[in-house]
Amino acid sequence: MTKKNYLGELEQMVLWSVLRLGGDGYGASVLRELADQVGRKLTTGALYTTLDRLEQKGMLSTRLADPEPGRGGRRKRYLTVTEVGREALERTRRDWMRVWDGVHPTLGANESLGS
Repeated sequence: MTKKNYLGELEQMVLWSVLRLGGDGYGASVLRELADQVGRKLTTGALYTTLDRLEQKGMLSTRLADPEPGRGGRRKRYLTVTEVGREALERTRRDWMRVWDGVHPTLGANESLGS
């Protein structure tokens, strides 16, 4: 797997959050989603660094909305997970499932999760 296709933990969480928001996600809503779903609190800077990196990898696309007077004329940056991002998430999920298969997190190998 190349570095371009590799997804770190935070990148995965951000992409899942964007997917959960169904195309209506933007910075503040992604921050809320991360806090609500996994209790992860990020700085705005950390989020936007991650968003920029995902966009450079082709896993996320953005569109700017019209400026809003209530936001001091600033535009919201709406986020969408691309097909490349969806494939990377699916590949990462499959990899994690293979790693976890047959391992109980407290007992070790050859112990099923149902034991």
